[in-house]
Amino acid sequence: MPEIVIVIADLYLKHDVPLGAAAQRGALPGIESAARFGERTSLGHGWRAWLAGSLGRPDLAAAAPARIAAAAATGGGIGTPWIATPLELSVHRSGTHLEHRGILRLARAELTALAHAFKDAFGPSGLALTPLSSGDFLLETHGIAAVPTLEPARWAGGDVAVALPRGAGAAPLRRFLSEVEMWLHAQELNDTRRRRGDPPVTTLWPWGATGEPAPPERRATHGTPLAFGSEAYLRGLWQLLGSECRGLPGRFEDVASAASAAGAVLIVDVGAELERDAESTLADAMSRLDARFVSPSLEALRRGEVDGVTLIANDTLVRLRRHSHLRVWRRARAAGLVGFA
Repeated sequence: MPEIVIVIADLYLKHDVPLGAAAQRGALPGIESAARFGERTSLGHGWRAWLAGSLGRPDLAAAAPARIAAAAATGGGIGTPWIATPLELSVHRSGTHLEHRGILRLARAELTALAHAFKDAFGPSGLALTPLSSGDFLLETHGIAAVPTLEPARWAGGDVAVALPRGAGAAPLRRFLSEVEMWLHAQELNDTRRRRGDPPVTTLWPWGATGEPAPPERRATHGTPLAFGSEAYLRGLWQLLGSECRGLPGRFEDVASAASAAGAVLIVDVGAELERDAESTLADAMSRLDARFVSPSLEALRRGEVDGVTLIANDTLVRLRRHSHLRVWRRARAAGLVGFA
């Protein structure tokens, strides 16, 4: 019977920010149950490195995430690769902030249009932008070396000041960020987005460039689980394993019916849920993810339809087996998301 891995890829909790309604008991029954009955492990290097290692590719676990994502992109190879995520930054009295809704996922036509315009403006400087199916870009920078930068999801809800690259080696990247923000301000794409009520793209945030610089090796692997999702790293990783990703279905039951004995990996994200409903809160989005994927996967586990469920969020892995729910002596860790804090 298969094992199921569910990664909530963009959920990172901040110790100084209250969880609000998402922490109310009963709002997230599947996540609460997993936190209570599962075996908990802290992921010091994040879910991407863990996933590559769990699939028997420790060499890929050490690679820069952008180099993995590049495996699913056409072209490339002209410079340092980055994942460039379109963002809407909001200016407040206290500074410039990234809200959770500010992590944008552009349609393919928008990605293509922006990449063409970028080529005209920045191509002569040795920079290139390639659309990715995740709604991000692969950014390649000739003359800008890799420096550590934070993935946008890790500082969403906070100030851009905490995420800006620092140090002497970061100066070229910071100059690029300033230039691209001015360039985006004048883009017709943003005028079109504003007219239809969509948030503008105010920056392209580069991340994922640091790690092993060697090009990752493609190696077909037998018994690879099915992968569901559009996340950039996931798509590239499965290419390197000799497989293809599938789109994320609307409900867990469609995953269960397709999963083979090798199991399945699902990459879900809160941001996609927020995009579906302009009025929804972070708590609403989490509740829908719980109802669509987490709770049904645990029900399948209790029925014996799967051998195990692994849930990852906030650099925390929780693993459950068929009889984990019988550990009734275990007290609930906390309500809602607090069990993954």
